[in-house]
Amino acid sequence: MKKLAALAVLASLSALMAPDTGAQAKTIKLRVHDHRSHDNWKLSCATARHMVLEKGYYPVKVKSCVSTVYSFRAVRNGRTYIFYVHSRTGFVWQG
Repeated sequence: MKKLAALAVLASLSALMAPDTGAQAKTIKLRVHDHRSHDNWKLSCATARHMVLEKGYYPVKVKSCVSTVYSFRAVRNGRTYIFYVHSRTGFVWQG
């Protein structure tokens, strides 16, 4: 056991006395989000509906707000359109 401890001390000393290669480690700070615990942000169904209303469609009726992509029926100038809103990104597209 004493030999192992002495060997460990010698190895650490030789590592400290090694010549400098000139390379330096860069420290990078990363913000890591744990999506499972607290970052479950998404639009509410009412907010997504309001986004379609702001595009000039009235009335806007909810078709489905169950999954991550919400769907709505909207009317403009007498024509009915289907809109989809991604609840995580807020992206709105017409179907």
